[in-house]
Amino acid sequence: MFRRRPFRRLRRPLLRGRRPLPPLVRQALIRANRLMAEGQFAEAGGIFEQLSEEANQRGMLIRAADLALQSSRAYFAASDVDTALEWARQALRLFVRGGRVGRVPLVLSKMTSALRQKGYDAQADQLEREATQALEEVGLSLDEARQRAPQAVERRGSLPARCAGCGAPLVPDEVEWHDAHTAECPYCGTVAKTC
Repeated sequence: MFRRRPFRRLRRPLLRGRRPLPPLVRQALIRANRLMAEGQFAEAGGIFEQLSEEANQRGMLIRAADLALQSSRAYFAASDVDTALEWARQALRLFVRGGRVGRVPLVLSKMTSALRQKGYDAQADQLEREATQALEEVGLSLDEARQRAPQAVERRGSLPARCAGCGAPLVPDEVEWHDAHTAECPYCGTVAKTC
């Protein structure tokens, strides 16, 4: 008859499907984060933009979304609001396409708040409409997307201010938490432990 094969457990990667960054990409990311820290926002935005496009072409939608979001922040800090909005829209669309619709309400809230604080109310309203439309294309409302937001992990301790792998700021509600003590950098995938 048939011989039974022994049961083998599959190993789960620590990074949950994220591929490690090639050295040249990591170097570009480190450079972009250094430029952000030095106040050279437009130059940093261009690097984040290029990295986002490359990640998108490789099918790494969530990493591309996080990089597009960082590009938007850089351009906004450089007072290039039109380019910042373009990359904000791209980030929101990528989160929807990548199945992370729960991130859209939080990201949208932060973006529109920053825009309104600088007096860009019309642009904030337009961004809200476009995000709502992107969600409707996948059959969700903004309220339904809020319900799909990642549940907060009870954290013990605090994250380091910056990622050891790429120098990006580690914001607790933007990293991917593996457990109460371990989070992953959204840009390079480096695992960080709480202090």
